[in-house]
Amino acid sequence: MDEKILGEMPLATWRWLGVNSVKADVDAEEKIINVEDGEVKKISEVNLSAEKSARKIKINVGKSARVELAAVDLGRGNFSSDVEINLNGDDSTAEINSVYLGDGKRRLDFNYVIRQRGLRTNAVMNVRGALNDECNKIFRGTLDFQRGAKGSIGRELEEVIILSDTVRNRSVPLMLSNEDDVDGHHAVTVGRLDDEKIFYLMSRGLDKFEAEKLIIEAAFNPVLEKISDENIRAEIFDELQRRLSDE
Repeated sequence: MDEKILGEMPLATWRWLGVNSVKADVDAEEKIINVEDGEVKKISEVNLSAEKSARKIKINVGKSARVELAAVDLGRGNFSSDVEINLNGDDSTAEINSVYLGDGKRRLDFNYVIRQRGLRTNAVMNVRGALNDECNKIFRGTLDFQRGAKGSIGRELEEVIILSDTVRNRSVPLMLSNEDDVDGHHAVTVGRLDDEKIFYLMSRGLDKFEAEKLIIEAAFNPVLEKISDENIRAEIFDELQRRLSDE
């Protein structure tokens, strides 16, 4: 199947980077979710598939409403995800917590966009990932303060653990603003496992592999704990244990 475009960055960058469009070579599962005024909705999107997969999600959030999205990718096939959240109502909130584990020759392609349209909206995007082998990963995270979003706040952070010299990581944080009274911050940290932490854990009796595994699990746990369904959460933890044991 030819690649299909699931979505695009709100503002294009240099074409040679190859990040302007999120693509998939399989049909995407598509969802439109409405969070009504005053409603609080928690959503979990989990990919554990061994096959190629893709998803496209659009969430509209009303006045004084809140949406919490926990997105987990521990699949073994190529994976693409396009997520758009529109904070349309005043005092609305969106929180995205996401983790991914890329290994083998997987291709991971993510595009997360939170558009802040109402007064005093609040957006949080917290993404954590680990890359190994020859994985090729793109993550785009956009906070878009649109006109009318006075008093709004946005925070975005992606933390990437690099486990191999042969991975390809492209992280594209983007913040747009068409309002003057907003407070937005975005950051990306990319690096290898902390040698001091590994040494400390080894001094407590763990071997190097066990120490590295524990550090990765600790980085992922705050996000995985956002999964409200205990059975799904247990399945995710089991799969994470298996995948890290394969590293």
